[in-house]
Amino acid sequence: MTASAPNPDIQARLAEVYQDLPDAQRAVADALKNDPHLGAFWGIEVLAERSGVSVGSVMRLARRLDYRGFNEFRNALRAAYSARTNPPQPSSMPLPADLFGTLADVVERYSEHLQRMIRMVDHQTLDAAAKALLEARHRVVLGRGVSHVMSLILGFYLTQAGVPTIAALPSDFSNQAANLGPGDLLVVIGFQPYSRETLEAAAFARQNGVRILALTDRVDSPLAAHADLLLPVSSEDLLFSCSLTSFAALAHAFAIVLAARDQPGTLKRLKAAEHVARPLFVDAWLPVQAGTIRRSRSPKG
Repeated sequence: MTASAPNPDIQARLAEVYQDLPDAQRAVADALKNDPHLGAFWGIEVLAERSGVSVGSVMRLARRLDYRGFNEFRNALRAAYSARTNPPQPSSMPLPADLFGTLADVVERYSEHLQRMIRMVDHQTLDAAAKALLEARHRVVLGRGVSHVMSLILGFYLTQAGVPTIAALPSDFSNQAANLGPGDLLVVIGFQPYSRETLEAAAFARQNGVRILALTDRVDSPLAAHADLLLPVSSEDLLFSCSLTSFAALAHAFAIVLAARDQPGTLKRLKAAEHVARPLFVDAWLPVQAGTIRRSRSPKG
């Protein structure tokens, strides 16, 4: 099967080979058949988890059906789902009637993402990433699209923790990567579909001796070829969009750990920032102890 060939009727193909499938592959087929969306919105880890099998079993089923890889397999599932349902475009989709039920579903899915990330991440790699962030001379985070939003979140949290970090401008990746050198750290963020500019910036920085930390959706992401350290972040949800929840949790954890290594310095910086910013805010914004109630100051005069 070639990428340019038309997508076959994958449901008919699954039915044709179903009885001859090994148990693990049959479990994957069952999970696909039982999902109202034909598994079209699942990543490979999600499909394996919902089938109760390994990622390898998912790949073996894809090859059994003559697909070269999981992406090609999932594209056929998406085509079959689209042909079966002819779903409306997002711009014309009706709003969910039950907001509370939708909220509960979103919370459940985000909880699954967080649990999956805990299972995916390697403890030693996480510690090495924290050390790299702390010891780098300069830190630049770059990503395009939703990954740029993530870069802003990470840059904000780390800077608050006393580890100054710049979120690169998507329009100026080349200059910002070119200003880095040995001793600096480039954090690249990328999720499918991957930005060519992000990949090229990572490759360029790596050639210049810059250390690369990649935050991405898969261990076999295209960013892996350029990364010294790679942290997988579970992010895929029902609507294809990347959930920010898992990434924000990871960024916040980095900030807490790095700030805790210099508590006096962190508190000193926060107090200094509050002194400078106080005229701009209605109330103080220093962290308060858990369980305490912040009382508003009565206006003078």
